[in-house]
Amino acid sequence: MESHRPRIRLRFTALYAATLLVVLLGAAGTLRYALRATLEREFDQSVRSSAGLVQQFFRAEIEEYVTVEATLYHIAGELVFEDRALRIRRPNGALFQIVGAPVRRARRPLSGPVRTVRFALDPELAPAWDIEVDASEANVIALQSRIDRWFGVGIPLLVVCAAVAGWWLTGRTLRPVGRMADAAARIAPASGARLPIDDSTDELGRLGLRFNALLDRLDGALAQQREFLADAAHELRTPIARLRARVEVALLEPATARTTGVLSAIDQELRAVSHQVDELLQLARADAAGEDAPIRDEALFLDDVIADELPRWQPEAQRRRMTLDYSALEESPVVGDAALLPRLVSILVDNAIRYGHEGGTVRVRVHPEDGAVWLDVEDGGIGIPAHERARIFDRFFRGDAARLKRPDGSGLGLAIAAWIVRQHRGTIAATAGPQGGTLMQVRLPLASRERAASAG
Repeated sequence: MESHRPRIRLRFTALYAATLLVVLLGAAGTLRYALRATLEREFDQSVRSSAGLVQQFFRAEIEEYVTVEATLYHIAGELVFEDRALRIRRPNGALFQIVGAPVRRARRPLSGPVRTVRFALDPELAPAWDIEVDASEANVIALQSRIDRWFGVGIPLLVVCAAVAGWWLTGRTLRPVGRMADAAARIAPASGARLPIDDSTDELGRLGLRFNALLDRLDGALAQQREFLADAAHELRTPIARLRARVEVALLEPATARTTGVLSAIDQELRAVSHQVDELLQLARADAAGEDAPIRDEALFLDDVIADELPRWQPEAQRRRMTLDYSALEESPVVGDAALLPRLVSILVDNAIRYGHEGGTVRVRVHPEDGAVWLDVEDGGIGIPAHERARIFDRFFRGDAARLKRPDGSGLGLAIAAWIVRQHRGTIAATAGPQGGTLMQVRLPLASRERAASAG
């Protein structure tokens, strides 16, 4: 059974997830930068606010306490900062006082990292006096870490969810393509089957319509070709038959040796042309019936079919001093057409005799094995090169060696044989034979015992 890997669906999903990941990472980076800048700005404002509070108290109290030192002693005892450490430094840089000193001594040191910022106390009222503010950045860093963790967990989760949703959406989108592909695989020539179209207005629907229109044109061309082939073959059969009859009558009458030779040559040519016309007619009928055309299912023994057919080829084999060996025929029940299977055997044996060497042997064997019936036709002739074996079942194809040995061939026999084998749900292949020639192997389904009993 053919496996269908959803490669396009997988690529679309991966591209969708990768694009979303890039977008989310870009957005997260931008947002993180903006949040960091905002937190830094708020932190700076908070530090400035702490220093500004001291400055406001200083300006408000200096009128009452007159001197800078007295005012600062008063402020240091009144203001308390829970998350700040403020120090007052003299103009010479020496420490004067710690704001909120009694409370600060009872508390643990600030969590690092700590940023220290210095502000002027009041350039007019207290020249060269400074305020130092120690502020912990731990809260800012902790908040940034939490945001990073949210991004680290949220972005992969969003990408996974988006990939699952993209896989589902892509599957729904490509489902009509899958149905069209399955339908296209089942369409046989001249079957009249067409691709299913869900919506003829979208892109896939328009593609399906164009493809169906192409199939209509191809079916029309094939129908014209089949009609021409059948008509030509049918029209040629009658005059050829009349010519053959006249030649045969003329051969019976007394004539000179020259006339007899000419008539014999004409008779041989007419027989060859008649055989080719029969093959063309057979192919035309096969095309008209199609690959799925019903055949007459009859319970047969392939060994009996061969035993009945091969005696007709003994005179031709003897004429070429060849041995036709069909002694290895095992009982092999099959279900098939009683008219087509003998034709298959005839084509294979005819080819083996045509392209075998004079004085050689053509061996025909049949045996059941592994639920199948194997028919082997082996010759010791010119053989088929490996690069030509894939094409020998094409119509009108003939290898170089075959054309040199038998220029009168048509290249249609094996095409008919392959069609007969396909109609019987079998396979046919050509390999190199042990004698150096060609081994044609046909595999057909083995009939059940009940059908075999009915054949008996």
